[in-house]
Amino acid sequence: MSETFPAHLDYLFGLERLGTKLGLGPIGELLERCGNPEQDLTILQIAGTNGKGSTAAITARILQEHGEVTGLYTSPHLLRPHERIRINGLPVEDDYILEWLEQFREDIEAIPATFFEAITALALSYFRDRRVGVAILETGLGGRLDATTATTPAWTAITPIAMDHMDLLGDTLVAIAWEKAGILKPGVPCYSAAQTPEVEKVLQGEGERVGATMTFVDPRQEIPAPARLAGGHQWDNARLAWNLAEAVLEDRFRQQLARQAIESAFWPGRYQLLGARPRTIYDVAHNPHGAAAFLETLKQETVQGERWLVLALQEGKRAEQLLNMLAPKFDHTMVTQTNTRHFLTAGQLAGLAGDRRPRLREDPDPVHAIRTVLSEASPDDLVAIIGSHYLGPAIAEVFKISFDNLT
Repeated sequence: MSETFPAHLDYLFGLERLGTKLGLGPIGELLERCGNPEQDLTILQIAGTNGKGSTAAITARILQEHGEVTGLYTSPHLLRPHERIRINGLPVEDDYILEWLEQFREDIEAIPATFFEAITALALSYFRDRRVGVAILETGLGGRLDATTATTPAWTAITPIAMDHMDLLGDTLVAIAWEKAGILKPGVPCYSAAQTPEVEKVLQGEGERVGATMTFVDPRQEIPAPARLAGGHQWDNARLAWNLAEAVLEDRFRQQLARQAIESAFWPGRYQLLGARPRTIYDVAHNPHGAAAFLETLKQETVQGERWLVLALQEGKRAEQLLNMLAPKFDHTMVTQTNTRHFLTAGQLAGLAGDRRPRLREDPDPVHAIRTVLSEASPDDLVAIIGSHYLGPAIAEVFKISFDNLT
């Protein structure tokens, strides 16, 4: 690694001081200064509440299995920003990030662009320069005003929509669905997972209004189970990915290759097995919809011993509701904190526990919290570490892993 790279990475993260800005003006200007790389790409854009990353990763895997050079842009990362930008599963190189930042730093500052706007432009530049066949873009927040929506996709997709980011997207399911539907473009087909009736009505109406054909995937469609991604919700994500790959590949689509891809697809932080004794799971579920999917998958576990929960959440994540959902399913609860951007402290989480507080402990150091639980758990127990992507660095330190490898 170049000696100057950490400083450039610090600069990139420093752009987070500008916070989250919904709007296409700054990203449009930055892309123009970068030579409009998005215009040279064939793009698939994915929005939704939960399942975007998994659907994007499975779709990418199917395309790769068919020989397509595939770019994958997702957010947030678990440990390194490189994870957000991949080609055929491999993260972007240090040298490319360094060279790109040196070339466009003055432009970023002149606009000024946020972290997400800058890294979106970086990803699109990288995909163009490496001549990917299809670039899959996961929408960061919402849809209508997200930086990825400054592109013109050939296809769009929407995963299940639920309540999240209400402070920015609206406090009703209809309002949130309308924001997500903002990725729809005239003449661009959209594939959607099964939705609640009120969400389907919004998507169908917006599709008709803008001239985008809506296709809702049949939740009964028979496809192979994603063996390395646990839970019925991942099967639904795989169904959507199957249909997207069919649309992209057309007559080149081969069911056998798609089966192989789905069976081998992996996406870290999604009911990820970290250890066997005690059985240790990491899941980034951070809203009620995601927690419900996690608990449904947890029902399949046969645990001879006790169940331990390690929980950390960010602000605005309906923490009390999540505690009410999760804590009763476990024998022990340890709350901690991510120490990253707008986090709830362990003390704040503990204060929401109410009459469960005697069964709950707190530790502000996530590494120490995880190690404490692992040291106290018996080999036949189950440990679930849940609640945030921002627990990634603590997971990586405790278990001595990275999240770079998708094989």
